[in-house]
This record gives sequence, C-alpha cells and structure tokens, in this order.
Amino acid sequence: MNICIVSSWVPSRRRPHFAPFVYNFAENLGRFGINVSVITPLEDGEESITHEDLMTIYRVNTIFPMISILRLIGKIKPDIIHVQAPNFFSCNAIPAAKLKKIPIIATVHRAEVDTVANPTFFFRKHALARFKRIIAVSNYTKSLALKAGARESKISVIYNSCDERFFFYGRKKDVLRKKHNFRSDDRIILFVGNLIRRKGLSLLMESLNLLRGTIPDFLALIVGQGEDLQNLKSMVNKYGLNRNVIFCRRISKTELSELCTVADVFVLPSTSEGHSVALLEAMASGLPIVASDIEGNKESVQDGVNGLLFKNASREELAEKLANVLTDQNLKQSMSIKSSETYLKKFSTKTQIDNYLKIYSSLLKKAQNSDL
Repeated sequence: MNICIVSSWVPSRRRPHFAPFVYNFAENLGRFGINVSVITPLEDGEESITHEDLMTIYRVNTIFPMISILRLIGKIKPDIIHVQAPNFFSCNAIPAAKLKKIPIIATVHRAEVDTVANPTFFFRKHALARFKRIIAVSNYTKSLALKAGARESKISVIYNSCDERFFFYGRKKDVLRKKHNFRSDDRIILFVGNLIRRKGLSLLMESLNLLRGTIPDFLALIVGQGEDLQNLKSMVNKYGLNRNVIFCRRISKTELSELCTVADVFVLPSTSEGHSVALLEAMASGLPIVASDIEGNKESVQDGVNGLLFKNASREELAEKLANVLTDQNLKQSMSIKSSETYLKKFSTKTQIDNYLKIYSSLLKKAQNSDL
C-alpha cells in the first residue's frame, strides 16, 4: 500500500521539535510495511527531497503549492492521500485527489476545527466536506469537527499513540536519577509541552507556590519552549521558586524519555486539549497523571485510577492533587501501573495503525469497486 501524507506539521531543520507526532505516525506506518511519502513546506536550508529509512519527504514552496503538490501526487501515485491537520497548505491536496481520482482522508487534532482559536474556520468548514473520511484524535475533537460542519457518518475516532521505542514502563528510576544528578528521595513533577497560554502554566506556577507550603523541596521540570517563557520566569522570580523550578528548553527524545522515568508525576493543566501526545508518553512510561478535567484529558485519565483530575482553573485543587500523589507512595505506585496498562490497552501504536489500515483498505476497496 502506498500512502502520501500531506501536512505542514512536520519537523524541519529550523523547527526540529515541531509537531513530532505526524512524523512519528509516518514512521509507524513504515514499520508496518506501508510505503510512505510525505509532502510538507520547504524552509530555508532544507533539501527538497529527503530519502529516509521509512519514508521519503518532499518539501515544496508554500507560494501557490497546488501545482507542486499535484505534480508530486502524479509522481508518487499513492493509493490514499492522507492530510494530517488540514490547513491552507495541506488542503491543496484536495484538488489533486479529485483530478487523480485518489481517495483522500484527513486527521484533525484540535486547532483545525476549533471555532475560537482558528481564524480560518470558515475555509476549513468547507474543506472538511471534501474528504472521504475524517479521523478525529479524540471524541472531544470529533465534537469540534461536527460543530465545524463535518458529517457524522464520515467521522471515526482513532487515538494518538507515542514512540514506544523510547517511552515504556519498567526502567530503573534510581539509575536514571543518578545519571541526571537527582537524589533518590527528590519529589519531581514533570510538564512537557509548548509554553503557551492554553497549556495553563501560569496556573501551574500559582499552584506550585501553594504546594511549597506542604512540600518545600519539590522539583518541577518544565520541558518546552514558547512565547510564555519570559512570563513564567518572571512568576518563578516573583514567588521565589528558583530552587524548585527548572526550565529545560531543548532536549533529545532520549533525554525526555529518561525524564519520564525520573519523575514522580506528570502534570497537564491545559485549558484545552485534543489528545495530548506528551500525556501519552508519560502514561506509556508509567507516570501518574495530574490533569485538568477538560474533555480531551478525561479520555486518557481515569480519575483515581491512573491519575487525578482537578477542576479546570483551580490552583488550590491542582496543588492539592499534586501533594496527594507526591506524599502517598501506595497511590503513586498503583497509578503508575494503571497508567502503563491504560496506555497499552487503549493507545498503543499497534491499535492506532491497525485502525488506520482498516480505513485505508475500506476506501481502496470502494474505489476499486467504483472503477468496475
């Protein structure tokens, strides 16, 4: 089977950590024996064609990309065109699919169908109608797609997964803590994600200020970068949290996976999520979760089972839930096991790819029957 992924959400030399889940998805398809091509924007200093072990990446100019995408589709001759995160760039694949009579599907993650955050909502509402199938990464994202005008009969939910070569349960915490210069008795909180307002990090800093009254010597590792970084550093200075909060801007996937083992609890205080891959990485690594009780999080976190949910925007509840996990060894151990089990049961790479292959095969069968 030959699949062509079209997406602007692909890491580049300038943005090596940008939206890695689309690239990881392409890699996973390749590991399952699928021939994968990726079409994505060309940035300064990038090669227009890159041949990798599990895929070929074609980068095209973003000024009138329709012609370039049409030409590449003709060259690649895919069985299915798969648009990941439909936007002005990737939706240029729609006319190519129609002209070449190739089935086209889309995966929506959140922002593409969020009426509040998306200034191009009107355009994407009409674009969604052109896809044969739409895959939502969560039931919450499906609800947004329906509000955007997508037909329910076209939508399926297939959850994200993570890179299981790096994120898995059972590593030796003490060994990795020593490697990263942490003590065995340190109480470590981990956040991973973009440092933007939607992620709720200002609320987290307020909660950490409260938490210090209960656990003075906790450590909070903040992994990521973004426009809110300076504001967060100012809050750390304001609350005197300089000995408690560590910002880790650019780290490798190996280092990130080791921090998921080193930590005691993963925190996600977002005000909106589709289906967080960082949350899945933490679960796959066996971390208890403390997360806001928003729809996207509630599909991954069972309150009291593999984590604790706090009332969205409540700094008091967030501080309380973090303290509960950090001070109760039995609770932490139980939730650690349940996090790993829940990930493997609901969100594994095999489950994700098997579900996509069923949709690809169904569309191919329909296309072949229509040609008879």
